[in-house]
Amino acid sequence: MRNYLSKYLAPLVAASAVIAWLSAASAAAVTKADFAGKKICWNSGSSTSTSSYGAGGEYSSSVTGTGTWSMSGSGLHIHTNQYDYVATIQKTPGGTFEADIAGPSGHLKATGKYCQ
Repeated sequence: MRNYLSKYLAPLVAASAVIAWLSAASAAAVTKADFAGKKICWNSGSSTSTSSYGAGGEYSSSVTGTGTWSMSGSGLHIHTNQYDYVATIQKTPGGTFEADIAGPSGHLKATGKYCQ
């Protein structure tokens, strides 16, 4: 049994690690230019929302309300009358966004794209 595991399981684990590394390596950090003056449609799998990022830092979302946005060292900082958080966001080679927002009940993950 041990030989079976080392023969088949080890290469599978190694291949999975390489795929995960390649996926992470192909995403890029976002910049202010990715958001300034843009509207992004977000999908978390269980809900959808639309966020507008004004060129002057104004922010509006169908879920989190109105406020301001800015780039911080660790991601995109959103401040509204209801929420204040930093989202870790990366842009994929295909032009979509992957967001991870840490909250009191865990992480919210969402994908987004520029709205038409």
